[in-house]
Amino acid sequence: MSEPPAIKPADAAPGPAGLLRAVWVHIKEHKMVQWTLAYLAVAYTLLHGAELLANSLSWPHSALRLFTLLLILGVPVVITLAWYHGARGHSRLNATEIMVIMILLALGGVLIWRDTTTHRAAEAERAAAGEESPGAAAPAASIAVLPFADLSQTGDQGYFSDGVAEEILNDLSHVSGLKVASRTSSFQFRNTDIGIPEIAKKLGVRHILEGSVRKAGDTVRITAQLVDAASDQHLWSQTFDRPLTTANLFGIQDEIATDIVQQLTSTLGAAVGKPALPQADTASLDVYDLYLKGHALFLARTKPNLSEAARLLRAAVDQDPKFARAWESLAAVLVISRFWGLTEEEDYVRSAIQAADQALRLDPGLSLAYAVRGIAQANLIALGQQGSWQEALAQLAEALRRDPRNASAYLWRAGTYFNLGYLERARQDAERCLDADAAYELCYRTLALVELCAGRTDAALRLYEAGMARGYVNADVYFAPVAAARGDRLGLLGILSQQYRAKPQLLQALYRSLTDPAFGPQDRKEALPLIDRQHDDPEAAMGGYWLLKAYDQMPGVVNDSLAVIWLRSDPDWLKSAVRKSVIERWRMPEYWRAQGFPTQCKPVGRADFACP
Repeated sequence: MSEPPAIKPADAAPGPAGLLRAVWVHIKEHKMVQWTLAYLAVAYTLLHGAELLANSLSWPHSALRLFTLLLILGVPVVITLAWYHGARGHSRLNATEIMVIMILLALGGVLIWRDTTTHRAAEAERAAAGEESPGAAAPAASIAVLPFADLSQTGDQGYFSDGVAEEILNDLSHVSGLKVASRTSSFQFRNTDIGIPEIAKKLGVRHILEGSVRKAGDTVRITAQLVDAASDQHLWSQTFDRPLTTANLFGIQDEIATDIVQQLTSTLGAAVGKPALPQADTASLDVYDLYLKGHALFLARTKPNLSEAARLLRAAVDQDPKFARAWESLAAVLVISRFWGLTEEEDYVRSAIQAADQALRLDPGLSLAYAVRGIAQANLIALGQQGSWQEALAQLAEALRRDPRNASAYLWRAGTYFNLGYLERARQDAERCLDADAAYELCYRTLALVELCAGRTDAALRLYEAGMARGYVNADVYFAPVAAARGDRLGLLGILSQQYRAKPQLLQALYRSLTDPAFGPQDRKEALPLIDRQHDDPEAAMGGYWLLKAYDQMPGVVNDSLAVIWLRSDPDWLKSAVRKSVIERWRMPEYWRAQGFPTQCKPVGRADFACP
């Protein structure tokens, strides 16, 4: 039997060493190393130039970060091109090469999207907690004003001492070149045991202003001291004893603000401007006291607080009809009262517009009054009256032009964009709201809702969980189906219990509707009477109908924070005629055809639309 023919070396499968040699020969022939190094050199030059432009033009860090990620994504693309075309760059790409590059770009895009989404969520969580980004050094020209201590004998003048501190904060916030922590962020450290350096670190500032107020008869003593948190040393302190008049109060506040700016300028060489000092726009101490009480209740929003705030502020403007800021605060109280289920006014929206108009007649420079006008226009649309989306956004833009740190204006504009379906614009304004006031919980929750409706569920849940851990409750019901879909029954109960703990029977029915496949039409029929649309919180009532899929029984009037229109967790709702009728009733398609449709909607012919 003859032996089999010998295998020629050329026909042999190459071993690992041969394969590596062949790859290396290909790399050298196609000059892949040179291509890669050349790209890295160009990318470094572009990145350095972008950094210079970002510093000189004050570009946001997120823009530079995205540009860096795109440059990194270019590395595997260049390597792929060199592999195929390093030695013959004039050749056209074939289908295989195009597919490889598209896969690389798709994978890189997914990684960039996940990275930026996670980064944005983490930044928002830190912002809502009142913390700066890791490694961020506080600028020398930065300050936080802590709530002043109430040293009155009765201990019931907290609203007054808060008012003094807030006026000083407002003076400082208008100083060019000076970073000032927001009221909400600073005032969360009331009665805390945390030391000044740690508070400053959490707020991202270099300096802290603290003080106290003592009212005794017809005199007032205000003490203030400025602390350099870096060294924990006092830079300046002063005590003011004056007869108790509004002129003296504003004079003290202005003097404190001016002295602080002088200290920062002389001690640190910080380039800051002069404080824009407001005038005392009422001469009556009693009226000013009513204003401070009403304003404090407005900030500490609850249904009873808003009712009492309206009463106090009406008393203030009745006694001094020329007190512009009292009119402005009254307008702000009235415009949100309907959302809290108050029924003491016949027409809250019209009353709010009238109060805002009066405030601006007295002082055209006010910002919040313009914001009230803006959100009132959106409310008129919700009520089926003659409101205008264009006018709403124009008034909110004017409010922000007059005060770029007006967090309420950012919040209300985010809500307006959200209603119209412009989710990306809403997200940007919610983030700006947190930039202006890093502890404004409603901005934080609005951002979570926007992320949820945009399909970024993980980011939304992280934001929501952080707020929930701090005890914040608002529009929680819209996260319930997400928890149910993930099998998180304990989390689902936690969400529902915060919204419906006063109605255990309704809570149980809603829980069953989300977890029990046997929950049917008869169960739904028995649960619906448990919702009292006349007396329940409007958001809770709307959420209850939505969870029970009783779309046809939803209240005809929906408010501007309603997230349900754009939620995608319920396919039946997306296809429902009720959803489409709400969009039409709010005259959104009319605005879209003039200004452009949101990404999730499209025109159908000349008169119809679809938002699948």
